[in-house]
Amino acid sequence: MKMVDFLKIIEDALISAREHALESIKSGWGLKTKGVGAYGDRSYGFDLAAERAVINIINDRLSNVAIISEELGVSGSKNPDYYVLIDPVDGSKNASRGIPIYSTTIVISKSISSKGIIAGGVIDHSNGEIYLGEKGGTILAAGKRPTLTSTKSLRESYLIVSSWSIRNEKYKRWAEKIINESSSSIFLGSTALEICYILTGRVDGYVCLGPYLRPLDFMASLFILKLSGGYYQIISMSGEVDEIDLSAGKEFGVIATSNKELLQEIIDLRG
Repeated sequence: MKMVDFLKIIEDALISAREHALESIKSGWGLKTKGVGAYGDRSYGFDLAAERAVINIINDRLSNVAIISEELGVSGSKNPDYYVLIDPVDGSKNASRGIPIYSTTIVISKSISSKGIIAGGVIDHSNGEIYLGEKGGTILAAGKRPTLTSTKSLRESYLIVSSWSIRNEKYKRWAEKIINESSSSIFLGSTALEICYILTGRVDGYVCLGPYLRPLDFMASLFILKLSGGYYQIISMSGEVDEIDLSAGKEFGVIATSNKELLQEIIDLRG
């Protein structure tokens, strides 16, 4: 029986998504609003172009799959062998305004739980860098082995902190403490890519407090981060969790860091 090369499928789908999204933007069609996606967000032409490119490859290379995607919603098999989670363009607002910070993400799982994830990938549309990881297999960050930083002190850290963390009164004080304690913090607008920056040592951590992120925004990056020796905490409405249902309708917060000590210091600031 022929072995399925999950990373090759993901890599090819990511490259195709980037090519189709960039071509649609270049033509002008991709920058036009095309309605609202399955989960309530505005859809652009480039969202649909990237989504179609990914789904075409997935359906061509894998049989009996259920697809959960930002624009289309849930489709495919009712009793699948694999669940494929897709965010065609994470950072659509950036893409629509010509800001080169947006990505495509793909997760392949054997179950609807994140425990079942076997492979994941993210592509940076601005430069084509690809981040890939397979359970028990290859891990790549922009074509190389991951190089996480050893920064263990928040005071020395360079973090990405989502602005949503400050807008929510429930988490505002915690977010302010994190920002004030860190050496420096920024916010870029593509969660998947921002977490991947931890894998290349560009930043030490990513923080989004409160339920603002869907699994398709972050699960591919967190999966690769964990394989690479990094740490994370997912925040649900009922508290902190390690594993989640991959259904895209639910929303979470995320803390991701290059090491356990930095994660714990951020969590301890909650008080």
